[in-house]
Amino acid sequence: MRKILLYLFTFLPLSLLAGPTLDDLDIRVELMDNGNARITEVRRMAIDYEGTECYIVMGNLNGSTIRDFSVSDETGLMFTNVGEWDVDRSRSYKEGKCGIVTKSNGYELCWGLGDVGNRVYTVSYTVTDLVRAYDDADGFNFMFVAMNIKPAAEHARITFVGEDGKEIPQDVVKMWAFRYDGEVNWRDGTVVAETASYMSGDEAMIVMLRFEKDFLHPDKTESGSFDQLKDRAFEGSDYGNDDDWDFSAEDWLYIIGFLFLIILSPVLFVYHLVKTWLWRRKATENLLWFRGLPYNGSLHKSYEALNAYSYGSYENKNLISALVLRLISMGAVAIEEHMVAPSGFRKVTGAAPKRMQLLAIKELKVGANTPDRFALSKLFHMFSEAAGDDNLLQPNELKSWMTRHSSSVEAFLNNIKPIRSKSTVRKDLKNVRDVLGMKLFLEDFTLANERHATEVGLWKEYLIYAELFGIAKQVRKDMMRANSEFLKMDEVCRQLSNDSVVPMFTAATLSGISSIQRASSSSSFRSSGGGGWSSFGGGGGFSGGGSGGGVR
Repeated sequence: MRKILLYLFTFLPLSLLAGPTLDDLDIRVELMDNGNARITEVRRMAIDYEGTECYIVMGNLNGSTIRDFSVSDETGLMFTNVGEWDVDRSRSYKEGKCGIVTKSNGYELCWGLGDVGNRVYTVSYTVTDLVRAYDDADGFNFMFVAMNIKPAAEHARITFVGEDGKEIPQDVVKMWAFRYDGEVNWRDGTVVAETASYMSGDEAMIVMLRFEKDFLHPDKTESGSFDQLKDRAFEGSDYGNDDDWDFSAEDWLYIIGFLFLIILSPVLFVYHLVKTWLWRRKATENLLWFRGLPYNGSLHKSYEALNAYSYGSYENKNLISALVLRLISMGAVAIEEHMVAPSGFRKVTGAAPKRMQLLAIKELKVGANTPDRFALSKLFHMFSEAAGDDNLLQPNELKSWMTRHSSSVEAFLNNIKPIRSKSTVRKDLKNVRDVLGMKLFLEDFTLANERHATEVGLWKEYLIYAELFGIAKQVRKDMMRANSEFLKMDEVCRQLSNDSVVPMFTAATLSGISSIQRASSSSSFRSSGGGGWSSFGGGGGFSGGGSGGGVR
């Protein structure tokens, strides 16, 4: 009886309150010359007492088969493949084992969950005849991540490479993606499809690739052309041909609606201003100073609140600047002086090295509870890649790298855009008042009698949030007046309050972003297979995937 009570009061509450999570899903698809694909999925998960197994739905295979299925975990243990899987067996029986459930329309790839905690499962299998030969090209349209996975992936990435890691030349491949919020792009000899936000239950990851003849030599031949496959996938998508002027009845309805909105736009604009003014008045009524961290330190959620209560669109450059400062505060990057040759100068010019303030790349440590961890990770990755082998980043290096790696930049931008709707944010009045109250506190900093508030973490965060609010210059002046010696003595605070270097790197980041946005503004480039944002709709005629999967 004592053991039963111990279970009820200890483990049962944990199972009710917690739940498994799929923190990261990293899929590598190696495309064989004969059209088969060797797929390796690395699933980083948090496992609790819920369920007995994890499984992948693989249906609608259109003649393809699954073979060579294997699973291992973070300890290197290779699971025993028992063949046909019995979903009704106990959790203890399934531990360290894997197997396949054969369905009328495909398969379920299953393995035991095993111990609770942070787990890493590496799942490998081969899909035969993924790439097929058509009259005009070779290719596929395949669902690699099914709909309604529970738990849904917080982040997912699919990387396509040639056999034995062979590069995929940019001029032989065209790419499109469907049913998720993210992008698909050619990147350094690979094609990468990646989400930019948490996946919702109804999202999936469908990728369609087209290859020029003779890059691969698929065994399986389909009748008809690849363009027929593409046309079906484009139905209901936001891909299209800019030169197609044959308007359907539905197109004309959209045009009439658009013209109607133009007529109504002045009225709608005034309505928006009045509504925003009323909401701002409600949120700022009897507003008091707030000295803590809104949304438990999430800059992105605070940015969403500011965006919802602004008359226009809040400046995302302030959020980018604040994220740069947060990286400095975390010790992931640091401002250092080094003797270097200015980037962009050819060696033959004999440009003499000079002392410059650079962004030194250190190490980013984020956990499951780190606020804005995905945005910080993407920004840090861009800085680290741009810095190169010496781990020292110059502004010109950053801008140059960004123009060559537009997909990474676009993924970062998509990550920091407001996720929640304004109506949702406005229902969260308490946290919104905290954001506005902190802004008021920083604006009145010299009046707040804070001359003795020299706690390091607090002042660091004040400097970061001042950047987010767009009042950093004034707050730095106020802090210098309040306690100049502290700002000079604390190394991190000294870097955070640097008036020249941080704006310099922020300006370089924004400049690179602007050039990329101008270059990718043409929808025809995206629709023709050049890569870019995925389409939420469309993707019809796909093989693979289905609905379901995850933990059960």
